[in-house]
Amino acid sequence: MKRAEILQRIIEEQNKVIQNLQESVDRYKSASDLDEDDTADPDDYARQTQAKDMQLRYEKMLAKEKNDLNFVLSEKETSHTEIEPGSVVETENHYFFIGVALPAFKMESKEVFCVSPEAPIFGKLRGKKTGDTIEMGSNTFKITSIF
Repeated sequence: MKRAEILQRIIEEQNKVIQNLQESVDRYKSASDLDEDDTADPDDYARQTQAKDMQLRYEKMLAKEKNDLNFVLSEKETSHTEIEPGSVVETENHYFFIGVALPAFKMESKEVFCVSPEAPIFGKLRGKKTGDTIEMGSNTFKITSIF
């Protein structure tokens, strides 16, 4: 089924994002863990503080991405009949997944766009059904199915 395949690919892409963020957290964590006995230069303390700030920022982003992954995982066994968080929308040339923000990717010769519910466009999409049209910028897409 298309929905399961698309969600599996989104899970794979989300795991890549999480892995990259985890690596950044680890890198900044080690940079912020300077041994105070070896640190005498005030600039070292400033860099340590900056590294700690960056570590905390990346940890916050990592937590959000993990929550997004849990959302996608929770959607594996559901289906939808209108556009809402968790729905996969098919048009003639594209798929749209509503629920997380990820870069576009190709699947079955169609591009898959992931749209966050926080994105301004979601307000225009919410509640649309099969047969309705979606307007994005100067493009209009007819919804062929929602699942």
